[in-house]
Amino acid sequence: MELAQRTDVGRVRDLNEDSLGSFRAKCGTLIVVVADGMGGHQAGEIASKKTLDVIQEDLSRQYVDVMTDEKSNRLLVSVGKANERVFRMANENEQYKGMGTTVLASIVDEEEVVIAHVGDSRAYMLHKGGLYQLTEDHSYVNLLLRHEQITKEEAKNHPQGNIIMRAVGTSAEVEVDLINTPWKKNDIFLLCSDGLTDMISEREIGLVLTDDKLTLDEKADRLVNLALEAGGKDNISLILLKNTGK
Repeated sequence: MELAQRTDVGRVRDLNEDSLGSFRAKCGTLIVVVADGMGGHQAGEIASKKTLDVIQEDLSRQYVDVMTDEKSNRLLVSVGKANERVFRMANENEQYKGMGTTVLASIVDEEEVVIAHVGDSRAYMLHKGGLYQLTEDHSYVNLLLRHEQITKEEAKNHPQGNIIMRAVGTSAEVEVDLINTPWKKNDIFLLCSDGLTDMISEREIGLVLTDDKLTLDEKADRLVNLALEAGGKDNISLILLKNTGK
């Protein structure tokens, strides 16, 4: 398995509120996390970093070479612990009031990817030249899209595009989407914050990921550079994983 991860503050923000990480569970299985924080006075950075730390602390001590349903359950419990910690911090510290974060946490082995998802960060799978979005945005704009109240074109520049319907840490309980999919040799798994997907289209992402002339590291760099060239209005973070079949 090959891995490349990148994060960039972008061209507009002063602070990078994204957190990302990759680590191994006790059994050696890879776990990857992307979190995009929100809240003033550096609170978004605190929320995303704390979420990453709690998930890593929890899952790195476990054996996660288990059945799919049990992997999903362990991710669910871990994200729940992160939610409790961030929510408590936000309530106990005035400067952190209202902070929260998106999260993508995934257990990845050679045969399948299992994901826990909250917010509008996204996961994609490139399989046999096709790019498939695995997650659904928990955003106000996506809610309008689903109910056919706006078009895809209108969604791109909607004035309420930053409203998230679900986040880690903003309430005592959090609803988590759980997704699993098999993946095969040469498939590429992408996790990213909306600083990438708001700046470049899925077609552009697909063109980069299918370019056989680029290494995985070069693909990661290219995606970040495209987002920066398009304006870099938000922090840009991504993790790329390639199934090498070994």
